Amino acid sequence: MLDFLDDNYGLDTIEMGATIAVAMEAGLLKFGDADGAIRLMKEVGTGTPLGRILGNGAEVTGKVFGVERVPVVKGQALPAYDPRAVQGIGVTYATSPMGADHTAGYAIATNILKVGGYVDPLKTEGQIELSRNLQIATAAIDSTGMCLFIAFAIMDQPETFQALIDMINGFYGLEMTAADVTELGKSILKKERDFNARAGFTSKHDRLPRFFSTERLEPHNVTFEVKDEDLDKVFNW
Repeated sequence: MLDFLDDNYGLDTIEMGATIAVAMEAGLLKFGDADGAIRLMKEVGTGTPLGRILGNGAEVTGKVFGVERVPVVKGQALPAYDPRAVQGIGVTYATSPMGADHTAGYAIATNILKVGGYVDPLKTEGQIELSRNLQIATAAIDSTGMCLFIAFAIMDQPETFQALIDMINGFYGLEMTAADVTELGKSILKKERDFNARAGFTSKHDRLPRFFSTERLEPHNVTFEVKDEDLDKVFNW
């Protein structure tokens, strides 16, 4: 029902899921109150004063109700994966020009699914390089109009990557190489970050909310441990 209402109202399911969680944290309803969550969604749809607050997303809802633990980066709510348990996706959330976005550099593939190798999700080692490479590759793939799911095959099958390049070259009459695809991804990220800088974003916006670094997550009792100075190196290529 929540998904149905989101679709009908033209709202993002991830954003509204986090928004309702923030509303629960604020005490508007109890955690796990499904009927209450549906009621709040309907307030968004009918445009009540509370609904207009919630409809502006998790960040605005947190500010209005004085909630400190608001899971957003650059105003966009975090998706499914907790960055304390999967440090690589935390790097992507923090540094992606779009804000918290798992699709911008899907470190879950390597941290959890072991696609394209394996980087321990609970350790900081290798996470900067992993997120950087995935963000570059993702930007390039997105620009082709191809579904991002082809990345799973590309990461494990070199011939599939070459097939993608051959297809692009055949369609557009180009002579791109693998190195050219990498440069394409870099150029896109550079443009996005330049746009953000002109809009007033700085390195301070390439950060996760503070509670991810101070509150430990069960069962491994971990926090997000990638240092700020390392986050600032993601786009140093």
